[in-house]
Amino acid sequence: HMLQYKVRLLLLIFALCVILIRSFFIPAPHLSNCPNPQQVQKLDSISAPQGYKALVTGAAGFIGSHVARECLKLGYEVIAVDDMSGGFRKNVPIGVHFIIDDLKNAQFVSDLFERENFDVVYHIAAYAAEGLSHFIRNYNYQNNLVATTNLISQSVRVGSVKKFIFTSSIAVYGSGRTPMTEDMQPLPEDPYGISKLACEHDLKAAHEMFGLDYVIFRPHNVYGPGQNMYDKYRN
Repeated sequence: HMLQYKVRLLLLIFALCVILIRSFFIPAPHLSNCPNPQQVQKLDSISAPQGYKALVTGAAGFIGSHVARECLKLGYEVIAVDDMSGGFRKNVPIGVHFIIDDLKNAQFVSDLFERENFDVVYHIAAYAAEGLSHFIRNYNYQNNLVATTNLISQSVRVGSVKKFIFTSSIAVYGSGRTPMTEDMQPLPEDPYGISKLACEHDLKAAHEMFGLDYVIFRPHNVYGPGQNMYDKYRN
């Protein structure tokens, strides 16, 4: 019996060692397509192709202002749009062509895309009030879903957009499901998360039907310089 115990113990230790080694050298399935450090160039050496134009929505807000600033550093000509419902003019970086208008206005979005012929769209604008979204359903869906579909529609129609970058949310997963990974089934539990997931599905459909390339980010608890500390629903 002692021999059997030792054999089982050795097999268990061996299995644990294999799992540990795999965790170091074999990425999880949802990370298998991510580039490794050897494939990633130094960020300082990356620049946008000459003449490329980027649209950054929500550029007067917290995250959008940082994205607009980095796009300028990369060499993009940056056009920024914000309706100023939650942003501040002081956040908009110098060098950005800033437009105050409403992305829910389909005609405005159509005219903007026809005039500017964007190469890249960074869609950051949203009304990010997850808990409050239960009580402002129409406002939530208008700002987060309708505005996004206006941008997607014009990206497809005009045809100049080479990549659509969409800022979704960790809210698409719901709550109490940790650790969260990209391969988990989304289960949003509030209108905010539902609107974000609907936008993700619309982007997927636009890609499959029209070939619109896209990237989706699902940030969570972002903080830093430019954050609106006075909005209790965003902090």
